[in-house]
Amino acid sequence: MASLRDIKRRIKSVKNTSQITKAMQMVASAKMHRAQEQALRGRNYIGALANILTHLKEEISQLDSPLMTPREEGKDLVLVVNTDRGLCGGLNTNLFREVREQCPHDADFITIGAKLNVQFAKYGMNLVASWSLADPLELVQLRPIADFIRKGFLDETYRTVRIVYPRFVNVMVQAPSVRSLLPIREDELLEVAQQGSSKPEEGETSGDFILEPDAKTVLATILPLYLFYNMVQLVLEARASEQSARMVAMKAATENAKNLIDDLTLDYNKARQNQITNELLEITTAMRAME
Repeated sequence: MASLRDIKRRIKSVKNTSQITKAMQMVASAKMHRAQEQALRGRNYIGALANILTHLKEEISQLDSPLMTPREEGKDLVLVVNTDRGLCGGLNTNLFREVREQCPHDADFITIGAKLNVQFAKYGMNLVASWSLADPLELVQLRPIADFIRKGFLDETYRTVRIVYPRFVNVMVQAPSVRSLLPIREDELLEVAQQGSSKPEEGETSGDFILEPDAKTVLATILPLYLFYNMVQLVLEARASEQSARMVAMKAATENAKNLIDDLTLDYNKARQNQITNELLEITTAMRAME
């Protein structure tokens, strides 16, 4: 059995670790709520966009936009939203498994977050760009990524653009998911438009919109905004998933540390009891020898 000093040192070390994991759990919890609030605020913009698209339903099917035109030539581009730091359970491992199963091996890859960059190099996958975003997230940080994606598609370097991200299901579940970003599909726009076809609230009117210069020009202007804010929402969802996974992982680590402290305390008490018993035996033996 380990000495009392060794056990005491281990108890102190585990207690210090549990304090760190507890603090990280609380920080992750606060960041998760902030990411969720950002995602909810973004829904207001998507709602306004849906409202406008509602009045442009007839134009959607007639629109000949480069962002909606399918490509026959070019490579596939995949945006992978992972994390810059670890300690978030199996989030990145599950995400990379989804990339290998659902995406072509010869595609070009770009990443938000650097944790999986080593894995891309290990498996010989072509990583062309990587970004790290500050916390809290500012929308201006995502502009270069959206410009890179749009330019590559319009130049016909890429025929499709997809995003792989951890979809936030609930605090305990983050499901790796694949979504198409480009080309923008007509059915997607109509689905967003359908979300905006709710009845007007009290005090609102449902009159016709006056669009300048014309409906097609307005719709063509909306599409880059739709692409950008669609990507923003998915990145915010990935941020919420990251913090949720880290919070759960740190909570589990804290609970494991407490269980380990209980076990070590029990071992310490047993060792201390054995020591006291041995001391009493030595005293008793010495007294008998003196009689």
